[in-house]
Amino acid sequence: MLRRLDGAPLRERFEWWLAGGRPADDAGPNEWLGVVQALTMPLVSELRQPEPGGERLSAAEFDRFLRAVDELFSFLEQRSLMDAHEVLTRRLALASALAASGLALPDSPLTPDRVVRDVIAVVTPERLAEADRLSPVWTTLERTEILRLRHLKQLIRLALDLRGHLTDTEAAATVSSWQPVWSALP
Repeated sequence: MLRRLDGAPLRERFEWWLAGGRPADDAGPNEWLGVVQALTMPLVSELRQPEPGGERLSAAEFDRFLRAVDELFSFLEQRSLMDAHEVLTRRLALASALAASGLALPDSPLTPDRVVRDVIAVVTPERLAEADRLSPVWTTLERTEILRLRHLKQLIRLALDLRGHLTDTEAAATVSSWQPVWSALP
């Protein structure tokens, strides 16, 4: 199923998905990850650096494809086929690509403002306080705690990268306030 998407143009990949193309009912996380990559990787590439002479997508097509990917992420997260951190980091990557494209899609679920609000909901004052407390002793922590700190650092870094694209000044200020914690994290 996914083999037929290899090398297929972006429109064709999304036509397959939007027409109901799906992995088998018993597909596990690896098959679904293949779908995510088949749809998102060329979409990010097209947003960031369109191929010269390639298939120029309209703003409406980008909007439709971004909405489809957002729905796919929600589906995977609800069914525990992809964890919440992975979904959020992938949403951040798409928001970053959308911002880099200069394409104005204010109603897209993957605008920097919307995705950064999702990050703000995860990067709580409690998590920041915990990170501040644990950062100096991170080398003594269990592997799972180190991974949690690294996940937090990754979210903060990605949000900081989007800060210049935020129209919500309060969200931008919140993200900016995370810089000292980010610098201290492993």
